[in-house]
Amino acid sequence: MAHFRKYYSNSSALSYFIPPRTTVVGILAGLLGKERDTYYNEFSLKKCNIALAIQSPIKKSIQKLNLLMIKSEKDFNGSAEYPSQTATELIIPQNLQKGYIDYQIWVTHEDDKIINNLENLIRKEFVGYFSKGISVALGTAYNLGWLERGHILEGKDVKETSPIEIDSVIPQNYCGEIFIEGTADGQYRLIKEEVPLEFDNDRKITSRGLGNMIINLTGQPVKAKVDSFVRLEDGKNIMWME
Repeated sequence: MAHFRKYYSNSSALSYFIPPRTTVVGILAGLLGKERDTYYNEFSLKKCNIALAIQSPIKKSIQKLNLLMIKSEKDFNGSAEYPSQTATELIIPQNLQKGYIDYQIWVTHEDDKIINNLENLIRKEFVGYFSKGISVALGTAYNLGWLERGHILEGKDVKETSPIEIDSVIPQNYCGEIFIEGTADGQYRLIKEEVPLEFDNDRKITSRGLGNMIINLTGQPVKAKVDSFVRLEDGKNIMWME
């Protein structure tokens, strides 16, 4: 399971379906050993491109979690009389018995040194943890994540007037039309979700820092007319989150 808390959540812990761009940036910075809140400019929309795709079908489940009610230091040991029941959205596989949560992420950066360092950390022949800083845990011990099959791909920018299958999530601002006719039954479970993209150095969302993404929860490519996209050497077509 996974939980990517929505920044405006208060009494209920709501979750995005995908890790927002800001979350991915935090993971990358943690892998590289960057100090907290020091890397926002280094991974700005201007300097770093990130695309993301769901690789296996997912859904949401809401659970009531008993959290510690913290009003003073002594409450950290759980001695508070009443826990705080919090409704929490969890991202879970569509098939709970056999499924798992899997995202594919593509990254470019104007600084070749950063890309080379990331490549050295994640381009391994076995699954494991190679972080110079935080782990890839996205929460407590039962929300661990890991990286695998990291490698370098070449790509080129393409402008296309006819519909094309896009493998990543699609920024709504760059999507003209989505084609559903002729698709297999159940191939599309589309949602639109506004996700944070960029913080400034004060950890505030910038003027470009929010974006609506079109997401297919089945993990299948979406046929659409888009302004432009990146065609990778492995045949996949992706769009940067912006």
